[in-house]
Amino acid sequence: MSTLWLAATLAWAAPEQIPETPSDLTGRTAPPIEARLLDGGTFSLEAHRGRPVVLSFWASWCGPCRFELPALDAFVDAHPEITAVAVNVDRDPEDAKRFLSRIDVDLPVVLDPEARIMGSWQVASMPTMFVVDPHGTVQLVKVGFNREKGLVEVERALAEVRR
Repeated sequence: MSTLWLAATLAWAAPEQIPETPSDLTGRTAPPIEARLLDGGTFSLEAHRGRPVVLSFWASWCGPCRFELPALDAFVDAHPEITAVAVNVDRDPEDAKRFLSRIDVDLPVVLDPEARIMGSWQVASMPTMFVVDPHGTVQLVKVGFNREKGLVEVERALAEVRR
């Protein structure tokens, strides 16, 4: 099955149709991202080489995303050496805007309405978070969000990256 076909299928699938198969990118070079931001700017993953980057893939229909994004926003406020980006996979940016109007986050939001980034990163479930080290290697793939655990795994992965 090609990545493009998988991405196209997931983009049009109902949330309950998306399989919960985690990405296998850990230890591999992060796929490139060059995309439009919700605020009208652009984001390039390559431009952040030299810094740890956390990517959070989310959608407006994702219940756990309602808690993960504010947790990530607070985490980044406490760790300014980290770049974090929220990658929205809704087909309509208005859905993302409505969702964000109900939560308090200042994260940059990349738009992926055709699920191209989602497909290249092998995201199969929302939310999915990645930690990319300063050299561009994926160090952590975290699927789902547990409010009790918070971002413990992300914090551990970033501590390893900083060593």
